[in-house]
Amino acid sequence: MGDFTGSNQFDLLVRWVDGEVTLYGDVGSKGLNWAGTQMIKPNDLWKNATQIAAGRFAASQYVTDLVVRWVDGELTLYTNVSAGTFGQEHQLKPKNDTWRDATLLTAGEFSGNQKWDLMVRWTDGELDNYVGTTTSGLGGEHRILDPNGLWKHDGAMTTGDFTGNGRTDDLVIRWSDGETTMYTDTLAHQLGTEHMLVAPTS
Repeated sequence: MGDFTGSNQFDLLVRWVDGEVTLYGDVGSKGLNWAGTQMIKPNDLWKNATQIAAGRFAASQYVTDLVVRWVDGELTLYTNVSAGTFGQEHQLKPKNDTWRDATLLTAGEFSGNQKWDLMVRWTDGELDNYVGTTTSGLGGEHRILDPNGLWKHDGAMTTGDFTGNGRTDDLVIRWSDGETTMYTDTLAHQLGTEHMLVAPTS
């Protein structure tokens, strides 16, 4: 999710199994505009886009940047993404074995800086925040959680502004048992207050 159309309403970006990427603008209570905008036709390259997170790493107002983790561990930042274009491409990490283990990505204003941070959950349950990530590279690494068994069960991770403090710093986790948890006012080095939104289903 990001505001790639610049209308101050969030949009949905979808990467399909055949590598096609489609942008659905201004998602709201009326649902999707099913016509969408094709960002790129089916292709082999984007089949390898394993994790995608939207953020504001270079933009000053709207959430128009994308971080992509590729299957070979390469990490790419696309700035000024808009309908029909991926904007400018910046390589944050060349292909490597370490970043193959980056299981989930999200972005938010955890440090309170103008530029957003990139949060990464690794295969061993470790949770790290890269503060002040920009086109020049990843920001400084802040460890939030050491490797652990619990966070290996984090099935989905996203960030939003749900508490009204004007910052996108509320982390939402969907666990493997169906439980959904929000950590409000999460900081660069520490999870926020835990709230259960949905109880476990099993």
